[in-house]
Amino acid sequence: MSPAWLLALALAGEPPLPEPPPAAPPAAEPQPAPPPAYPLGLLPVPDFLAPGSPFTLSDLRFGVSDSGDAEQAFAARVKYRSLGYVGVEFDGERQGFSLETHRLRLAASTEDGSWTLGAGWRTSRFILSADARKRRDVDGSEWTFGPTVEVRLSSDLELFGWAEGDTAKPEGRFLTAAGLGAVWQRGAWLETVGEYFRSYEVSGAGSENRLDAGRLSLVAQVGRAEVFAEGSIEDTEGRFPRQESDVAARLRVPLGPRLLIEGGGRGRFDWEAGSLRHEYGGALTWFGRRFTLPRAGLAARRAVDLARRANERGENERRVFDDDRLRAQRERLALSPRAAELREDMEAVYRAQVEERSVPLLGAEVLYRDDVFNGESALAARVLLGVPWPPAWPWRAGESSVSFLRLDLEHERTTSATSHRSAADRAALTVSLNREMDLVLRVARREPTALDVVRGIGVVRTFEFSYVYARGR
Repeated sequence: MSPAWLLALALAGEPPLPEPPPAAPPAAEPQPAPPPAYPLGLLPVPDFLAPGSPFTLSDLRFGVSDSGDAEQAFAARVKYRSLGYVGVEFDGERQGFSLETHRLRLAASTEDGSWTLGAGWRTSRFILSADARKRRDVDGSEWTFGPTVEVRLSSDLELFGWAEGDTAKPEGRFLTAAGLGAVWQRGAWLETVGEYFRSYEVSGAGSENRLDAGRLSLVAQVGRAEVFAEGSIEDTEGRFPRQESDVAARLRVPLGPRLLIEGGGRGRFDWEAGSLRHEYGGALTWFGRRFTLPRAGLAARRAVDLARRANERGENERRVFDDDRLRAQRERLALSPRAAELREDMEAVYRAQVEERSVPLLGAEVLYRDDVFNGESALAARVLLGVPWPPAWPWRAGESSVSFLRLDLEHERTTSATSHRSAADRAALTVSLNREMDLVLRVARREPTALDVVRGIGVVRTFEFSYVYARGR
């Protein structure tokens, strides 16, 4: 290169670098959905750790029913400071009391002279519980006892065993039943339960039968579908030995964001005589907002995280996915000395439940069953009609919708072995004032079956009204 060119380059310097493109703005954080509005207004996330002052109402249920004789039912449960929950119940001839703390559960009830007692103790690895039932004086005043032991081996695997004894010692035997089983859970998508048990029963003729039975059930979220399957085998030895099996299956599949189809059946079979009972059914439901199966959404993942972190802190919690059991789990954990460490997880589960709330607006279901033993068959048709809040047509409801009005109608026709036909009609209207408060009205009319005609029972009409409050549901 010539000296002139070298001099020109030296004077010009290095060529300027191209300017970098402007940086992309940072991605916006996803904003949580605003809380839905109910007929009674907004419902904030409850303070699950708030103590009673000194008592705070947790549950309230009041109902009246009339099918010839008017009856009333009342139940209430309160939280006492941060120590636990105290409940009372009055339902006709039944009166009950319950107490639940972080580790302890006690319950007692009486009805028409009989008593039922229960107790349970929960540790990080074991759940020990026992029930005792005292028969009425006219039935002998004897007791039956039923202890149960549950052992958690890991976050996925739990073993359990139970037994039952009778102080009446039928056929000279105190131990009348015992069983072993296991529960295996894998994330939110799979849960299996297996059990084997042996029981001894005295027939009406005074002979003793020994029953050996094994049962296996499975519920799994497979892709978009929820699959449930259950099977059992029973071997009875005694005066009339027999082998029977019971199988059941159910499938739930969303056909779209708001449309759910489900169907299933159950059958019972004798290995020699053949079919004994059948039940088949299917349903189609349209929802006012997108529908999420219990094990398929964010709430399920949050529930798995909550159970795992609770067990890491010395609790003993199984993974649960329905609203009632999740609520009971939160109440238990809120009584723990380490509840503050689980507050965010409990609130995350609750928010996800609200976000994935179910708003059914239109539905139809058909159910058929028959019984070879009594020669009876029944066909039932059910219809669901709902109005969301804010009020809108079923096809115009939006993602902010919540359940408000729900009308369930059912017509069932039963045919006996003598070709006698009877019908039953039922209707239920549910008014959801918010997520925690419902008003329910039920009416029913049932024509006499063939057995009712023999007994002299005519048409039965029933009216029921109830008010239900469940804090933190």
